[in-house]
Amino acid sequence: MVQVDVPAAFGIGSFFADAASRQLRFGRPEYYYRAMWKNNVFQIFFFSWIPVYFILNYFGWETTHMWWDGDSAAAYPYYVPIFMVIFFAAANFGFLLGKWLIVKGHVVANRVMYLIVGVYCLIWVFGQTDRTFDVSTPAQWAQGTRVLFYHDPVFLRMFILSMVVWLVGLLGFALSLRREGKHLDYVETASTP
Repeated sequence: MVQVDVPAAFGIGSFFADAASRQLRFGRPEYYYRAMWKNNVFQIFFFSWIPVYFILNYFGWETTHMWWDGDSAAAYPYYVPIFMVIFFAAANFGFLLGKWLIVKGHVVANRVMYLIVGVYCLIWVFGQTDRTFDVSTPAQWAQGTRVLFYHDPVFLRMFILSMVVWLVGLLGFALSLRREGKHLDYVETASTP
């Protein structure tokens, strides 16, 4: 859902800044650019296509049946481009804000920030299951003809596949960033008198 995807992109940017905290505190531009690059590669190949797929194929579910009367994104020709700009702006702003907090020594504040985003996402999804578990079109929604996510095999398969890709990518990139910073402990210890 868009109401979860955009904050999640922001939170993941912040999470990746935390995973790269050693590199970011070290202050060398190549460490910053590599971490920022990994954030964007993850957002492009492991995340952004997921909401776009669901926007195009399950518009009512992706918008949580709020504010939109059209049955598909085609009814709103600017919706997907605007969503993509906002999505990547949020992802990069989350990373940049996380970096700023880490460099200023506020690592805990950064962690609290992305944990709050995670809690918000869970509350959004599980706090209104009458909307978030419903994958019917807006027309079906208005008529009261509901289709729950587990009754649509295509939706269910695609959701499971996309969550596996997302989670594997998230953990893989976070561990990669964390691993890249391990050698800096040795560098910092060796240079300390």
